[in-house]
Amino acid sequence: MNIPRHEYGFFLLLVITTLVTTVITATSFWYLPILLLILFSAIFLLTQTGRDRVIYLVCGGEPLVIICGTMNLWAGLIIQCTLAGIISVAMGFFESTWDQRVFALFCGILSLVTLLIELSNHVLLPLFVLGAATTVILAARSVRMYQFRKQYNGARP
Repeated sequence: MNIPRHEYGFFLLLVITTLVTTVITATSFWYLPILLLILFSAIFLLTQTGRDRVIYLVCGGEPLVIICGTMNLWAGLIIQCTLAGIISVAMGFFESTWDQRVFALFCGILSLVTLLIELSNHVLLPLFVLGAATTVILAARSVRMYQFRKQYNGARP
């Protein structure tokens, strides 16, 4: 079993953040993050060579993000970023510095959304902002794909 160095670091950060969050926030459901961490660790270690490893990691990690995010919003952010890092390494990203910059940009945007949620004290406004940004990105991508198909199908621009 050969775990890539980046993936091991992200996994270690995920474990530490989950345990620290569980200890610091003494809630009545303190056992859930521990159980979900054990489940995710089992998935992480048992699917090292599986073809569908990414979907297992996503399905095993997102409940951990949700439960830790309800305990502490910033811990949920850190766990979400580390889970995204683990998944990125499993998909073969982090090969170049460009991939690392895109990942850092992703984490920075998530931090801004988390800050917006923290400051607005509710989720509706950030949800609208995130939905609008997603719509703009998808519209720009659709137009670009249309232009790409039009250019390479032999049609005049």
